Amino acid sequence: MPVIPDLPWTAEHVGEGPGVVMVTHLHLRRLRDVPAFLRDSLAIRAQAAAAPGARSLYLRAQPLARHFTTVSRWDDQAAVVAFVRTDPHRAAMRRRGPEMREFSNRSHPGTGTVPTVQTAAALSA
Repeated sequence: MPVIPDLPWTAEHVGEGPGVVMVTHLHLRRLRDVPAFLRDSLAIRAQAAAAPGARSLYLRAQPLARHFTTVSRWDDQAAVVAFVRTDPHRAAMRRRGPEMREFSNRSHPGTGTVPTVQTAAALSA
């Protein structure tokens, strides 16, 4: 069970079709990097909530294990690319990249339902 409850958010208005689901796993090298990473994560979460094409987002934080998982649903791949290339996400990834022990992200076709961390884990398995 996560130390911090999952932080969900779902858009009020979503585009047509099933969309795209992105699953990102991040594992930090050092425990001392966690507070700054969490600050960046919350800023990025706010960015996603206002991003065109964003449908929903979950953040699972396991800070003592230095593991973080995000599951986001988007109208299309173009919306994902636009989000990733915009600050604060872009700046945070450049800043935090050297602190990562592991990083992976995968794109999956969306379904008609809002994904959760649990359903996304099944996609990534």
